[in-house]
Amino acid sequence: MITYKYKGTYLSLTLAFIVLFFSLKPPSEDNLDILISDKLLHCIAYILLVLPVLLERVYSQLFVFIVALAFGGFVELIQPFFGREADIMDFFSNAVGILFGIIIAQGCLLVFKINLTHKR
Repeated sequence: MITYKYKGTYLSLTLAFIVLFFSLKPPSEDNLDILISDKLLHCIAYILLVLPVLLERVYSQLFVFIVALAFGGFVELIQPFFGREADIMDFFSNAVGILFGIIIAQGCLLVFKINLTHKR
C-alpha cells in the first residue's frame, strides 16, 4: 500500500489550480444571475483551499495564511491580463475565507481530536 506523506498539501495544490482556472477564465458572455454573491464564492473557495493542508498539520497556520494570501493577491494582480478585473474586495474576501478556514480546521481538530498524520 502506498501512502503519501503530504496528502493534504497535494489536495490543496489541486484546489489551488482549480481556483486559478476559474479566477483567470474570461468572463462568460452568459448573463446568468448567480444566487450566491461573488464575494461569498471567494470566501468559500479559500476556505476549501486551506482546509486540507491545515488538517494535515504539517505547516504552521501562519505559513498557510501567508502563502494562501499571497496566492490570492497574485491571482488578483494577474487577472487584468486575462480580461478580468482586479478587485481589492475579492482579495479581502479571500483573506476572510482563509481565516474562516483556519478557525474551521482548529474546530475540527479540537472536536475530533485528530492526531498528527505522521504516524508510522
